[in-house]
Amino acid sequence: MTALPQMPSRTDQVFEAIVDDICTGRLTPGTPLRQEQLADRFNVSRQPIQQALLLLRNQGLVREFGRRGLEVAPLEPAFVSHLYELRAVLDGQSARLAASRRDDAWLRHADEIVAAGNQALADRAFAQMIRGDVEFHRSVVEASGNPLLVESAGVMWRNVQRVMSEVLLQGGAPAWVWEDHAAILEAIRDRDGEAAEALSRRHAEHGERLILDAMGEAASGSA
Repeated sequence: MTALPQMPSRTDQVFEAIVDDICTGRLTPGTPLRQEQLADRFNVSRQPIQQALLLLRNQGLVREFGRRGLEVAPLEPAFVSHLYELRAVLDGQSARLAASRRDDAWLRHADEIVAAGNQALADRAFAQMIRGDVEFHRSVVEASGNPLLVESAGVMWRNVQRVMSEVLLQGGAPAWVWEDHAAILEAIRDRDGEAAEALSRRHAEHGERLILDAMGEAASGSA
């Protein structure tokens, strides 16, 4: 007998909605999160709100402040460096595995993602570029065929998307981002796992520098 897919719980729905608000900048760093206000907004009891906030705290998206309060966690350079160290490892290993496990259907889909990303770059549609960036790297992780990598990367990419949205929407993104994606894709297409891993790691290192430089410019501009 085939099991029917489970519907998302109220906690899952609230969690995903708050994550989306944080990643898209509707909830900025330092914004207080009040259980009563969130319960009214989502028309749920406080229990799923409490559970969703606990998950958000465990994933580093919110933090405690004041007396029993929570706020959207700020973005700090040390956090970005730690995040991108993890990204380099996960993306690199995923690309290496994808090179030996990808199929033609995946290659066609990846080609479409890269083409859409280049179009977004030409149109200077930065929000669309960020979504495409995340979609490309998530697709590589999925092509690895390792469900534990997929699960581990899920938490990471929520934070990466948040960092990218917070910083890149202020100043855009350089063309090399999608040039790197095209190079990673070609290495995977050629089944060259070593090159795919090296390119993915270098791409993560370049991304870290881009984010940290943008954060430094924003800090000096507001000083």
